[in-house]
Amino acid sequence: MWQMVMDKIERRDLACLVLISIMGALIVGGLIACSSPTDPTWERLQQTGTLRVGMDASFPPFESIASDGSLLGLDVDLARELSRRLDLEPHFVANLPYDGLYDALTAERVDIVISALAVDPSRMEDYAYSRVYFDAGQVLVSRAGEQTGASMADLAGHRLAVVLGTRGDQEGRRWARRLVDLELVHYQTPSQALRGLQAGETDVALVDHVSALQAIGPETDLVIVGEPVITVPYACAMCQDSFELLQSVNEALAAMEDDGTMEALISKWLR
Repeated sequence: MWQMVMDKIERRDLACLVLISIMGALIVGGLIACSSPTDPTWERLQQTGTLRVGMDASFPPFESIASDGSLLGLDVDLARELSRRLDLEPHFVANLPYDGLYDALTAERVDIVISALAVDPSRMEDYAYSRVYFDAGQVLVSRAGEQTGASMADLAGHRLAVVLGTRGDQEGRRWARRLVDLELVHYQTPSQALRGLQAGETDVALVDHVSALQAIGPETDLVIVGEPVITVPYACAMCQDSFELLQSVNEALAAMEDDGTMEALISKWLR
């Protein structure tokens, strides 16, 4: 008899434990479901099918307004291609001042900013940046076939063209204090510095990447050497909670780099 009672108690306890386990799993599952983060921007995009792109259309060749009122530039084509790959229709909000681009994100006027926007570490608490699609920093340019070195550390005994008052000028002055016989030759504009290099007035030039790309062509023997001396990474910006949009944009940008689309856009607008 006693054994029968104990068996009933054990079976009852076992049933209670199973019930408690099931209830616990349901509660935990419910809590996880309730606490799972959602991307409000991505949800809106799926509902409307439209990607609102913020842009200051006053910085050619990345973005500008043509005489007929249409938008053109590298960032414009980039936004259209990203939208296509995300199966969305781009809607440009292109009348924004550059210093108001982040405010437009905060106010939910736009979903993403694509506007030659340099990554700003001080804003990363509130905004998310995509992977870099272009580096607009300072690069070294030399005449093809000449051994001037691939970095600033190799320029001892050389004449270096820099643009007065730029970050390249500052970097050149810093290295001139460290290297023997590094002579700085100052110019007013990047195009003047590159023409001086082409004419043999200097051995190498330190200019922004865009100017360097635009100067390279079949009519010149100029080439970019080494890695960027100063980096200025351009990326797309979104609100911090737009994590699904960020992931989708990064995947699309990676695919564009792999299949040559990004290089084609750069060649189209910067060369």
